[in-house]
Amino acid sequence: MNHPDILLFMSDQHAPQFMGGAEIPVDTPNLDVLRREGTSFNETYTACPLCVPARMAMLSGIRPSHTGIFTNVDTLPDTQPTFLHHLAAAGYETVLVGRMHFIGQDQRHGFTKRIAPDITLVTWTRPEHIKAERGVFARTFAGKWAPQVVGGGESPVLHYDELVIRAAEEYLTQSHEKPQFILVGTYGPHFPYVAPPELFQKYWDRVELPVLRGQAPEALNAYLRAHRVEATEEVARGVRAAYCGMVECMDGQIGRVRAAFDAFSAGRDRGKLFGYLSDHGDQAGERDFYGKETFFEKSVKIPLVLAGDGVAAGHVETAPASILDLGPTLCEWAGAETPADADGISLAPALAGAAMDKARAVYSEYMEKGTDGYRYCMMLRRGAYKFITYRGCEAQDMLFDVKADPLEQHNLADEEPALLAQFRTLAARVSPVPEEYEKNQARQARDAQLFIAYEQAVGLDESERWRETPTTARVNPEICIAGL
Repeated sequence: MNHPDILLFMSDQHAPQFMGGAEIPVDTPNLDVLRREGTSFNETYTACPLCVPARMAMLSGIRPSHTGIFTNVDTLPDTQPTFLHHLAAAGYETVLVGRMHFIGQDQRHGFTKRIAPDITLVTWTRPEHIKAERGVFARTFAGKWAPQVVGGGESPVLHYDELVIRAAEEYLTQSHEKPQFILVGTYGPHFPYVAPPELFQKYWDRVELPVLRGQAPEALNAYLRAHRVEATEEVARGVRAAYCGMVECMDGQIGRVRAAFDAFSAGRDRGKLFGYLSDHGDQAGERDFYGKETFFEKSVKIPLVLAGDGVAAGHVETAPASILDLGPTLCEWAGAETPADADGISLAPALAGAAMDKARAVYSEYMEKGTDGYRYCMMLRRGAYKFITYRGCEAQDMLFDVKADPLEQHNLADEEPALLAQFRTLAARVSPVPEEYEKNQARQARDAQLFIAYEQAVGLDESERWRETPTTARVNPEICIAGL
């Protein structure tokens, strides 16, 4: 079979509400072209609004409650196949360029090679020397502290992503015999909230404060309220400006990689498929949330666009889809065996223009940790409605019509009791044993401490982690709205 070359560009923490023609307009000319030339899945959701669980779900096609992976201190067992194993079995070279957030000794999980390291931890242990490597940015890789350094200038993320893009461009100048599946993984627009100076200034002059800044409705349970971070108006505006600037910067990187992929594919007589997605979004100050870890739209929704030979051009699919669908879709498109146990479905028919089931329910899951242990929570999206529930906080369940109310300002839980009951029944069917998920998470958290102890006994292997942050990217940015 003449397997097509496939390149997937995967950013980190890009909310699709921030791009050309969206709620918060950002200049994204390359994504605009990609959407015109391909098929956009505009109602796509992550499987978990957190990096590692989302990415492991994407690779395996299996939801977090079935893999047991709910935190960033976890990973797939090396006996769990990913869609990459299926592509490799079909004859593909499966190439990772940059970020995927693998933890532990297995840094491949089906990739046959890796040509650029990761920026985040590759070990169970968080080494002390990472603080010196990142300087003032050390704490700002986490949402709670992200607004402490905001502005325009240099950052570890901007330097790392440039390394990844150059590695991808270099790889694509080479000749490769096998059909290629290449995943280019960048870290932006994930915080720290620092954009290149000219882009920061551009959006500082343009952006407005988040619409729901300072609003904490009664439906926010105690777990959600714990994620909120207070910031001054200047910092909140700076966060928006930096985030928008980082999105535009990323768009330029997408354009560079797509141009290199087009040049590489020319004359190979294989066909090609280019895709873009992110692992989850960023609320960038909405309701005083920074980053992900909630089920509100800017946190849980992701972009997904695919373009190439045989893909319907300019098609916008509005039926709900999931990051879990990616593996089955790519395997079917590539002519590889489709993962048998996947919780997602193939979107390949939709790429060819077929209609999708608009009544399909998709879901996302998360695990909160409180003083009383772990608490399972989930989101369901079906039709125009979205349901959010946290075990033990059912009195504050939320129900939104996200078509009519995209900012989720009007909780319908009290007004639509019959619809609420339907979603609660569906949630119980989709996730029948939340207490077991919580017990599994507690066990895995305990086991992680053993892996940390083992690493400390034998020594850390950080050979695949990027540690070359320039000294100029360890200090407060040139345009400093907030700094340390």
